[in-house]
Amino acid sequence: MIPIFVHGNWQTRRDNARFFSSLMPQSPCLLLDCKKVRESPEGKFVKYSLFDPTTEKKVFSSEKTMPKELLGRPLVGASQGWVASLENKYDTVHLTDLYKPCVSSPRVISLPPIGFKPSVYATEVSLSSSDPVQDDFSVAAKFNEYHISVCNPRTDSEWTHVETPYSLLPASELMYSKRDKVFYFTSFKGLYMASLDLSNNKDLKYKDIRLRNQPKIPEAGWEMLDKCFMSKHLVESPSGELFFIKYTQCIHKEDKDGSLEFIHSDTKRFMVFRQDGMSKDFCYTEDIGDLCIFLSKSEAFCLSSSMYEGLKPNSIYYVGPRLGSYDLASGTNNPFTFDRFGEPSLVSAPFWLYPTNSIA
Repeated sequence: MIPIFVHGNWQTRRDNARFFSSLMPQSPCLLLDCKKVRESPEGKFVKYSLFDPTTEKKVFSSEKTMPKELLGRPLVGASQGWVASLENKYDTVHLTDLYKPCVSSPRVISLPPIGFKPSVYATEVSLSSSDPVQDDFSVAAKFNEYHISVCNPRTDSEWTHVETPYSLLPASELMYSKRDKVFYFTSFKGLYMASLDLSNNKDLKYKDIRLRNQPKIPEAGWEMLDKCFMSKHLVESPSGELFFIKYTQCIHKEDKDGSLEFIHSDTKRFMVFRQDGMSKDFCYTEDIGDLCIFLSKSEAFCLSSSMYEGLKPNSIYYVGPRLGSYDLASGTNNPFTFDRFGEPSLVSAPFWLYPTNSIA
């Protein structure tokens, strides 16, 4: 058995911090970049920039000390507001709350060594708790295309690598269901949905994804979509509803005087399917009420827009070839007008960060 080291000590939540944060809920934000501002004997000090979807503006953090465990480490995923980095020398994943705007003293949780060299650079990571310092929690991650790796850092000294059936390969993004207490993912083509139950001997089950009431699109439109790249995502609402999302991006080549100038990708459309509580089929919908869904390189999540002034209901906030929001009712795409492609930074990929009320 190994402990979770949070700068060498277990930490507990302060009651006054929880009360204060309940009066001022932090909105979701997109982590853009992190840059060194100075160095001293105490360590490296950084600031990072975020995109606030409630105001559609870039904001900046206060100056923070970069924990030594994270120095020079690539970021490989995010879940529940915690960001995962990979230490290649020891094949170890570290979780940190450094990038939460409300955190002044960043914490680091070191997980067991993976046991092999990861074969995928961008790793999907999912946590079962938004407060892994306080709570008993489990982690699921994808370090290659053939296994889902899981561990409970309080009781496990190593990861368990669960082999996935051929029909599920490669596995899609991971998500944790608070309703069902399992990790979910789909197959790459979205034909199957798998559930991993850690309380039942890490049992992996999978079933067909049945889609009903497909959107009414002309045949030529379906043919065009079939030629596009489509990613699949599962996300759970605050009330426990499960949604299956298809995100379509079309690749374009631009030529000038017969020579290829560049290739770029545009967001074409989103299709959202809500799981039926009785049949467990997924039914197409263009109305998710006041909900909004956040998709990026991190674990997808869903929020009630009424809880965060400025968020657009019935929308998807996405990070794809660009950054924007998509209105499901009208099918209107709204790219945000600011340049996120600047100088090289410490962050390898942008992540939507789940809003959190914890303060440290």
